[in-house]
Amino acid sequence: MRAAFTAGVGAITILCAAVLTGPATADQSARERSGAELYTHWCADCHDPGPGHPGTLRMAGDLGPDQSVLRRSPLVNRQLIKTVVRQGFQMMPPFRPTEISDAELERLAAYLTGPSP
Repeated sequence: MRAAFTAGVGAITILCAAVLTGPATADQSARERSGAELYTHWCADCHDPGPGHPGTLRMAGDLGPDQSVLRRSPLVNRQLIKTVVRQGFQMMPPFRPTEISDAELERLAAYLTGPSP
């Protein structure tokens, strides 16, 4: 009885993991996410413009409201982005290469420092 219960729990765990993560396709694993997609996934919740974004509010306190939006700030450069993403800064946690790869970090930094759309 105990073995059947343990096997059942294991099967439910695997099923839940598959449902939550969804099926992996070759296209998903091979396709590189753009800098804009990476920003939306990792950064937007804290750094988008407007109220309710703690990173934007913090930058407004440190740099002033004209420099508070990460995407438009002329005070932000690629090296600063890469350093802060890897090491963290103030209330921002660091991100490991297993979370944001070095190649993704390059695309993210290029998106944030490139010309505004």
